[in-house]
Amino acid sequence: MYQMFTPLLVLGSLALLPGFFPDARSAASPNVTQPQEGAGRVEERTPTPPSGLTRDLLYTVLVGQIATQREAHQAAFTHFLRAARLARDQDLAEEAARAAMRTGETEAIGQAVEIWLEVAPESMAAHQLAAYIRLQSEDVDGAMHHLRRLIHLASDEGENGFMQAARLVHKLRPPEKRLELMRYLTDGEPENADAWFARALVAAGVDRHADAAEAARRATELRPGWTEPRLFLVQMLRDLNQRAEARATLERFVAEIPGDRALRLLYAQFLVDEKEFVKAREVFAGTLAEKPKDPDVFFALGVLSLQLDDLPTARNYFTRLYQTGERRDEAAYYLGQIEEIEEHSDAAISWYEKVRGDQALDAQVRMARLEANRGALAKARDQLRGLRDRWPENAVLLYLIEAEILVDLDQDEPAMAVYDTALEHFPGHVELLYARALHGVAMQRIEVLERDLRAILAQDPEHADALNALGYTLADQTKRHEEARELIERAFALKPEEPAILDSMGWVQYRLGHLEQALEYLRRAFTQMPDGEIAAHLGEALWALGRHDEAWRVWETALTKEPEHAYLLRVIHRHRFGQRDSASP
Repeated sequence: MYQMFTPLLVLGSLALLPGFFPDARSAASPNVTQPQEGAGRVEERTPTPPSGLTRDLLYTVLVGQIATQREAHQAAFTHFLRAARLARDQDLAEEAARAAMRTGETEAIGQAVEIWLEVAPESMAAHQLAAYIRLQSEDVDGAMHHLRRLIHLASDEGENGFMQAARLVHKLRPPEKRLELMRYLTDGEPENADAWFARALVAAGVDRHADAAEAARRATELRPGWTEPRLFLVQMLRDLNQRAEARATLERFVAEIPGDRALRLLYAQFLVDEKEFVKAREVFAGTLAEKPKDPDVFFALGVLSLQLDDLPTARNYFTRLYQTGERRDEAAYYLGQIEEIEEHSDAAISWYEKVRGDQALDAQVRMARLEANRGALAKARDQLRGLRDRWPENAVLLYLIEAEILVDLDQDEPAMAVYDTALEHFPGHVELLYARALHGVAMQRIEVLERDLRAILAQDPEHADALNALGYTLADQTKRHEEARELIERAFALKPEEPAILDSMGWVQYRLGHLEQALEYLRRAFTQMPDGEIAAHLGEALWALGRHDEAWRVWETALTKEPEHAYLLRVIHRHRFGQRDSASP
């Protein structure tokens, strides 16, 4: 059996949901779950000129500013530090700290922080930087003093000081010290939800997941309406592949806080991942009560409705999305698909013409296919040539699509000419060679298949699909069965669970007369992929073993799923009318 190449771009509906649904993504990964890079970095700002300027002070500040502009950071630090000591000014001390950070010298940073804390002992930024440099030098006791001051000062300002502390300790080595330090900081705050959540984040960062879960749950108990630790806990459980517990936890949280949008969106995304599309759509629809024109929710509902084959509802949601003025390219693209499915070619083309951005090429390709299907083949081919000029980086794909359109319209020779032209422009291109090879065998030109597949194997002797396709063809259409078996065995060694290769292994064993071995491989292939061609081969093996009733059951079951499968129909017809099995060993 051949491993087919499918060039057409297709609807990746639900796989797109995490990437296209910002609220669900941010809900699943709140910013606080990862300590920020560069903790201890001093925020850039222009210092306020100190009062009581003297000539000496003014000169020192100006030299420091000029040195900063010239990126002479050591000189800038020296002059700003002197200016800070002269003026006893917080802004100049902060400027000295900035310059010191740029030098990367711990001693310089320490000098700047020292004067900064002298002139501004209540500065959170100063204590943050002081804690940072203490941690960098592994002075844990010194860091603890500044971290506790930071937590206290942040709390006075209504900020989460524990979260700031968590961000500061996230690079402490070895990692186990991070959790130990956070425990010291939080042990005195057993009823503080912020403290427990910060501990949860640090524990997760050092892979202490049980501790992280316990701390996050404690944070949710202490602050019942707080969303962030709930989102964190569910996401962590899901990342650990504890999906059942993650779902039960999330459902409990949604029941506890039914009005929390972030939790409901995460729940809806969870249901999508579990392929519970009907329920997911209900949850997404429920969020429209709060934001009745939310474009992201319209998009999710439209894609889910497409997945459920509910075209009228999908059309409604994508139309409403288009009317919001946001995500219009995506809305137009999917509205075009809906009209295409319903065979409204003019309406589909009208929507596709509106598509710009990432999906523009796909929309243009679909327009060309629609034109070809309604008889305007020359126009369609002209469009594809124009697309190759506009998107030369996609030229190979567009050649493949043009050939596929021609094949679908039984234009075999023109399709072969397209492959020939493409390979003149892209000699040795593996995908083009493989596609032309399969088209060659479809035209009963085995020499084309063998030539192109051997050209691929000359480039890549372990190209499993080429090995399999060549081996299967030799087994099916020639008497070179031993050569075929060698090729297929090489493919099987590379991809032992690939259904197409299992089918080829079974078929070559059948052609060699090894019926029991053939049956074993064909059953494995059919279990993994109940395709019409594999069913035909499996039935042939059963029939040759005298198990005619079982063969008929396999064929008839396959026929209910693929009633127009040409290969399967030929096999059934041959046996139904008692014709001699031309493929018998």
